[in-house]
Amino acid sequence: YGNAVAQAFGYSTEDLSSIPVDANLGLSCGNPLALANLKEGETVVDLGCGAGFDCFLAARKVGEQGRVIGVDMNEDMLTKARRNAHAANIQNTTFLSAKISSIPLPPDTADVIISNCVINLVPHSSKPQVFTEIHRLLKPGGRVAISDILAKRDFTEEIKSNVALYCGCVSGASKKEEYEGWMREAGFGEVLVVRDEGVNLNVYTQTEGEKESSGCCSTAKVDGGVVQDLKSLKGFDLNEWAGSYKIFAVK
Repeated sequence: YGNAVAQAFGYSTEDLSSIPVDANLGLSCGNPLALANLKEGETVVDLGCGAGFDCFLAARKVGEQGRVIGVDMNEDMLTKARRNAHAANIQNTTFLSAKISSIPLPPDTADVIISNCVINLVPHSSKPQVFTEIHRLLKPGGRVAISDILAKRDFTEEIKSNVALYCGCVSGASKKEEYEGWMREAGFGEVLVVRDEGVNLNVYTQTEGEKESSGCCSTAKVDGGVVQDLKSLKGFDLNEWAGSYKIFAVK
């Protein structure tokens, strides 16, 4: 399941074979590394790193002189990430327990900040603070590259209150205009927010795989899991309501 989802969002077979197999939980909604243009020696911060998927790919790109800091508030995810790093002997990556709206790192820490399908899960009232924190952590000239699900139109109350759609990274999505506004208020000048037209969000519900809760909210094995819950929404087309977007800006 994880590989099928990752490949649908632009990761290559080479990418997937180069990282610990347990790092890919099928939580992507894009490929922020394709936007980031990472260079050797850079410091990267990954917001909502999960089990380390994008961290380990970034670690290869920045090399021994660079470093990657994964941030997540889910201790189960961080345990997996640290175990994966140890098993693969990846030494330029560390993991930090924190909310992405309040990260205990000094200003001007990062050359690049990435995030993959996580900010949509932050409560709406806290999302502006996430972008303020991103701006604070970036060095002057630093880059932010985000893949996230954004809403194409106003959600119905039924969609907003659907737990499966929230954990499937849909019902918590904000609009493009909100993202642009929050980033400018945080201090970014030119902001690029572009829908990835080639992405089919129904890959989450149409891909066969193990019955594990592979949605954004949980790592625990449950009866059916988030993926199965989404499949139970008969005839629901995720693409009608939301899309995968690329977000890029320079401090």
